[in-house]
Amino acid sequence: MRASPLRFAAFLLFSVAAPQTGRAQDAGAVPDKSMYSLLNPTPDDAMRAFEPERPNKILNPFTVDAGHFQIESDFFNYTHTNFGGAGTQVFETADPTIKLGLTNSIDFELVLNGYLNSATHSNQTGSLVANGHGFGDTIIKTKINLVGDDGGAFAMALVPFVKIPSAAPGLGNGVVEGGVALPMQINLPDGFALALQIEYDALKNANDSQRYANLVNIANLSHAVSFISNDLTAFIEFFSAVGTDPFTPAVYTLDLGLAYLILPNVQLDAGANFGLTKASPDLNLYSGVTARF
Repeated sequence: MRASPLRFAAFLLFSVAAPQTGRAQDAGAVPDKSMYSLLNPTPDDAMRAFEPERPNKILNPFTVDAGHFQIESDFFNYTHTNFGGAGTQVFETADPTIKLGLTNSIDFELVLNGYLNSATHSNQTGSLVANGHGFGDTIIKTKINLVGDDGGAFAMALVPFVKIPSAAPGLGNGVVEGGVALPMQINLPDGFALALQIEYDALKNANDSQRYANLVNIANLSHAVSFISNDLTAFIEFFSAVGTDPFTPAVYTLDLGLAYLILPNVQLDAGANFGLTKASPDLNLYSGVTARF
């Protein structure tokens, strides 16, 4: 897994040079929208295609148009993990990500981890080991599109982020953490889209106050379910997170989901993520909504 970022980069260099069909318009027809800003919003008829990040774990490389905002949130989110002799159930709701377009290629994003209820029980005795409820941590992001925001078959962005420890007792580790992600998207023939992400995190060790390096790799393939509706999209995704802390096990999941565009700027979604190792969450079920204004 540690060599995969190099393979991704090599693949992308060759992919950019090849003509492909997909989401974006021809690169030669990309309009100049550099004059738009937070105080001079992009006109509605010049806005780029609606690109929610939900329901995937992977980020997308597209920013919200200048002067507009987008909200993405779960209706509900359920996770079950069984590891180390204990089972944990977490319920979450009302956890909006709020995005505000600052310029034509930069947006600001605030992730509010909503109300959570977490309970861990011993597998042997059934007794309560740990629990917590309340609001989770806050994450602040900036997305900077590097290429492909308004056209072309390839897009890439840089997304630095920091976690502010605002979680209620029992729901967070109480320390500042952060990282940087590099999401990419390639439009493939026949309407397929391949999304890739490399991410580096600096996280707290499990057993002390030191930090460890955590490397995240995500690959996502999506396509419209055209025999039902062109507004319905299905995806399959592989997620991995491998760190240098020996007490924090690697996480691998296989993720499946659907997204349905009910209005030009409103999308509903639902999905299920499945753990591929004992330390990974066994099951994550969720449903949510994205709206752009």
